[in-house]
Amino acid sequence: LEKLAHFFEHYKDLEKNKWVKVEGWVGIEEAKAEIMDSVDRFNAAPEKPHF
Repeated sequence: LEKLAHFFEHYKDLEKNKWVKVEGWVGIEEAKAEIMDSVDRFNAAPEKPHF
């Protein structure tokens, strides 16, 4: 987990005024809920991003 935290804390270092702070980890149920909430927000958005 330390390597993952390091990656997420530094992958935006080259982008001006962008940063990430890892505050900790949660369990699988919280992770599933976050993913499902994200899917719901995407589905409810009137305009979808084109990835």
